[in-house]
Amino acid sequence: MREAIAEEMPVFFRVTRHASRITTCLVAAVLAGCATAPKSSAPTREPTALQSWQASGRMAVSGADTGGSGSFSWRQAGGDAVVQLRGPVGIGSLRLLIDDTHLRIDTGEQILEADAAQNELAARLGAVVPAQSLRFWLLGQAAPGEHAWRQAGESMLLEQQGWLIDYQKYGASAGVRVPTKFVATNGPAKIRIVIDRWQIE
Repeated sequence: MREAIAEEMPVFFRVTRHASRITTCLVAAVLAGCATAPKSSAPTREPTALQSWQASGRMAVSGADTGGSGSFSWRQAGGDAVVQLRGPVGIGSLRLLIDDTHLRIDTGEQILEADAAQNELAARLGAVVPAQSLRFWLLGQAAPGEHAWRQAGESMLLEQQGWLIDYQKYGASAGVRVPTKFVATNGPAKIRIVIDRWQIE
């Protein structure tokens, strides 16, 4: 009996060692798979056809004779926008109503329309601002018309209507890729925008 057990033990140990090696290989393979498995991320899409959205954040304005910082909120519904600017020195508090062809400004003291509104906005910002293009630029898109895109390092640059828009950071809202930081310049005028909150409807 002892001899039979002695004869079988080497077989048992060989089987055990073989099973142990298989188990070790399986564990290593599982761990390696866990280490190399790519992290899933929500897909994002470009804001090509967005019609209804809201954005709010901070802005800083500097120009030949003006400068300061404040906040803004933008509500877009189809072709109509309501924009509230608060605080920057030289700009004060303004409420803008913008559609595809018209600009109206409420300064709190008077209401200006058409060319008078455009001239008032240009005087406060230090450069002529194409109001109808702003909703496209805010989304990180070129407005209809001539424009040029180019990349500089990690930034995307848009040149259009005398302005250079430097898109420095992007984020996502409701699966849509949107800018969260950019700088727009035109001659001595510079507008820095940081968007703290996007709401895509």
